[in-house]
Amino acid sequence: MFDELFNNLTNFILSKAQEALKELEKPLAIPEPAEPFVLIRQFTPADSTVTKGGIAIVGESWQIEAYDDNPQRFLTNSTDPLRNVILFEVAEPDVQECVFACQFNAKALNTEKSIAVSLGVGRPGESGGMRTTSWGRGVAPTENFQPYKVRAYFKKEADAAKIQIGVQFESSGILQIRDIELLQAAVKVQP
Repeated sequence: MFDELFNNLTNFILSKAQEALKELEKPLAIPEPAEPFVLIRQFTPADSTVTKGGIAIVGESWQIEAYDDNPQRFLTNSTDPLRNVILFEVAEPDVQECVFACQFNAKALNTEKSIAVSLGVGRPGESGGMRTTSWGRGVAPTENFQPYKVRAYFKKEADAAKIQIGVQFESSGILQIRDIELLQAAVKVQP
């Protein structure tokens, strides 16, 4: 009898934890696109990146290193990424909501952990900084370029937003990235 009560209590707790997790995921959930994605911006090595240090052009790709010349980096909270690079920012679209996709080819070199490429929506924060909600895709260590895609959800708010393509390093290493495209699609109406 005790085992049955224990199992029932365990199942109840697990189901409530799963419900709570689903509620927490809702703000980060990306709705389905209503139509095919449309290319809105293609980035080339001629485009200037937002972050400047530790980025070089190699052929048709950007080579981004985990370290730059910032001595303040080692004074930050240890839960922060080793380095957060903002490659590109574009103004928010003139729609109420949409799904963005960033597709690119990348390879990670000399790294212990995967390197995250993110697509995010940055808005002015309460203390003057930027508050960014982002969705990421890890690039595992490989010697050859591989195709990747990451999606993000945008919904218009009172404060204007910037759409950001970024890179986050958790360990030393190099990311080479090329063929970066930003696409957009309307949100599928839920029945």
